[in-house]
Amino acid sequence: MIWPRLRHSILRFVLLALGTLGVLWSTYLLRDLWLQRGMLEVADRLVRGDTFRSRDLGPILLQLRSDRAVDALSPRIARARAVVFLYLAELDGVQVSPEGSDGKLLAWDAVNRSLSLTPQDAFFWVHRYLLWNAISGFSSESVALLEESYNVGPREGWIAILRNRRALAVLSQMDEPSQQLVVLEFAALVDAGLIDAAEATLTGTGWIYRERLLASLDKVALPAREAFAKTLVDHGVKVLVPGVPMSDQPWRRN
Repeated sequence: MIWPRLRHSILRFVLLALGTLGVLWSTYLLRDLWLQRGMLEVADRLVRGDTFRSRDLGPILLQLRSDRAVDALSPRIARARAVVFLYLAELDGVQVSPEGSDGKLLAWDAVNRSLSLTPQDAFFWVHRYLLWNAISGFSSESVALLEESYNVGPREGWIAILRNRRALAVLSQMDEPSQQLVVLEFAALVDAGLIDAAEATLTGTGWIYRERLLASLDKVALPAREAFAKTLVDHGVKVLVPGVPMSDQPWRRN
């Protein structure tokens, strides 16, 4: 009678232990999934232009510091990590890691790992270029990173504001196909009605290329060209926008 009872007790103990481990494992997985989902949501909001206070990102920082092996299984998680790291690198006084590592270096590592999984991500090629310059200083070698951004995503309208003015700052060092894509991207800004961004680009880094940039507007919709010309005139910028003669500006007729 002793052995059956002992065997029964052992079986109950084993089942109880397995049940406890199952609950703990499920809790761990659910917590990990919850943190990952939170990081994905935060990353999506950051890409849309939302901002966060550093103290509100505590749970996300925990996930960022966790085992990075999950990145290899999920390009989406790797991308979200890189987006959050980029945002944290721009905040002052935020300790991203317990070791106090440079936020830009951590962002560089996260961006590179994301690109290794999704090399067609034009957004991260731009940021790889920017991080290179921030960490090591500008060099002609880094321009190839910006060219690659145009190579993999020449018509990425949502990053045009970020990318175009930076590309114009180094336009003379880019190859001719990339230069043409930069100029076409400027025209796309005007055509999309992003007038303020186009004006800032033209009067900023694009000013020395103004004739080439303005010439690229000849195929842009007339209402967009008129709106751009009006904004330039209102701000005292005297240039000729193709198809909008200075003597025939519709907003000056009355």
